[in-house]
Amino acid sequence: MPKPKTQQIFPWRPAAIYLAIVAVIAAALGAWEHAYEARQEGTAASLRPDVIARRLVENVVGPGTVQSSTLDVKTDTLTMRVKDVVSGQAKTPAQKRVLLSGEGTQAAQGILGLISFKHIILELEKDNAVEATVRAEPGKAPTTDFSPALK
Repeated sequence: MPKPKTQQIFPWRPAAIYLAIVAVIAAALGAWEHAYEARQEGTAASLRPDVIARRLVENVVGPGTVQSSTLDVKTDTLTMRVKDVVSGQAKTPAQKRVLLSGEGTQAAQGILGLISFKHIILELEKDNAVEATVRAEPGKAPTTDFSPALK
């Protein structure tokens, strides 16, 4: 005669399945929240004024031309080192001055058109030497200082 089945006091299989489903859902929600927060931090970093200014300059001068940028919060001064792409070897110093001044002025006015800084300093360099420095302030025309080689 077969043994009669004993009735379980607590049905463990449905409870184990339920706990497994809850654990999988909790892990998925945790991963989603982590990805969401990481995406939000990246968005906030890309909205900083110096990052936006860097993109504006690269739109005028060319992609990858901004070598470095620093923002002094106390004096509200943005300083950027930009690789010169317009003055070539075949240009005379007078032509280089016109091209560098135009390039820097356009970039500085583009920044001031969208972001308010008290001072913007763009250092246009070629072969790690500063050829021209463009200084701009709101409400004033940008000024350009050239290296001794271009004077």
